[in-house]
Amino acid sequence: MRYLTTGILLFGLLLGSASAQDKSPKAAFFLSLLVPGLGELYSGAKWRAAGFMTSEGLTWLAYFSWRSKGNDLKADFRVFADQHWSESTYFAWQAYNQAQPESQQYIETEHLPAKATDTQQYYELIGKYAQFVYGWDDVTSSFTTINMSIPSPLQQDYETQRNESNKYLKRASTIVGLSVLNRIASAIHASAYVRTHQSSSDASSVWLNLTPIDWRGRSVIELKTKF
Repeated sequence: MRYLTTGILLFGLLLGSASAQDKSPKAAFFLSLLVPGLGELYSGAKWRAAGFMTSEGLTWLAYFSWRSKGNDLKADFRVFADQHWSESTYFAWQAYNQAQPESQQYIETEHLPAKATDTQQYYELIGKYAQFVYGWDDVTSSFTTINMSIPSPLQQDYETQRNESNKYLKRASTIVGLSVLNRIASAIHASAYVRTHQSSSDASSVWLNLTPIDWRGRSVIELKTKF
């Protein structure tokens, strides 16, 4: 990674050796779209290049940090669920529920997938819905089908852990969007920077040239124009 970053900087410095008037706005645009700040480096705006590159670096540092934290917490809450939630106990309640008269049955709104088939959905459902409360170790009351308002501190603790993991993973997803915005902003700026310098270079101008004393000892005033 270090060698890649060094190579990009050297490439940008090489491209940026000429003045902005000689550069292509399209090239500046696509260079910054590839690596934020590279188009600025190419066009000669080195301080702005440093700003965009620093923003990009900090963005990805935050992404990897939050994603790693979220995945670590995900692994922890899944281990917690495997230790404290029992499929067999839940299926026993489910069989009991279905054996009751229809008027007394709890209407199951969710279907538990196999853990190997849909891992994400499996671990989400057992903590999110009261329907799965009988699978938790701390629910010791006999099966009921009407009243599902049975407290389970384990289920509540599990949901807290799962929400904490999701918080970091959502931050990581958001940071990807910020990285895209940084690239677009850098690309537009780099292209506009080149166009601005080309326009100022090509514009018609009139200026006064005053030479107090020339080589002949005379004062010279000249009116010069550029079209």
